[in-house]
Amino acid sequence: MLSIFDQNRTTILIPMRALNEGKSRLSSFLSPNSRARLVELLFSQLLKKLNTLEIEDTFIFSKVVVITPCEKVKKISEKFGAFVLKETEPNGLNSALKLGMSWSLENRYDSSLIIPGDLIDPNADDIKKILKMGKNSKESMIICPSTDFGTNALFLPIPTKFNLKFGHNSFFEHQKEADRVSMGSVIAPLESLKDDLDTGKDLEKLKVKKPKFFKTL
Repeated sequence: MLSIFDQNRTTILIPMRALNEGKSRLSSFLSPNSRARLVELLFSQLLKKLNTLEIEDTFIFSKVVVITPCEKVKKISEKFGAFVLKETEPNGLNSALKLGMSWSLENRYDSSLIIPGDLIDPNADDIKKILKMGKNSKESMIICPSTDFGTNALFLPIPTKFNLKFGHNSFFEHQKEADRVSMGSVIAPLESLKDDLDTGKDLEKLKVKKPKFFKTL
């Protein structure tokens, strides 16, 4: 059995808006209620898979932390055993994640893995792979690009001078930031983590992979 000193002191950070916010690019395909319901299903799916991963490998990560201003997201998170950091003054994705990383550092964690809550079909094995890569490369950034060159998983050691650059083309911006702070950069093109829900094309992928989701809309 591993001692406490061998445990991976890693938080998994999941930033979440209110369920009825965002996904505006899907407004011509889905009603506001249907968009919110899909986001809820994807978020719950991710939390469930993280629970399964933790049961299979107790020491793979330490805590799931959800950063959100939304009371409903808070209730869903707590149902799956996640810790919730309540945003009192939401100011965008990078600000929310900065809050999560600051909390992780204050509570003596040594690394964080950032994952969006709207991944279409995340595989627990792929999440495990990036966590193990991070554990083996503690001083490096591990990054999984999305299909549109965003960032769908980002592992960082903490503390760090690295500034988060989520937004358009963040895959490239994060590599530039790693260079700026002289941090190693490892690209992890993990298939199940590359797709999240943003566009009509993503919606079609979701219909193929998760048809049962649409029966509840």
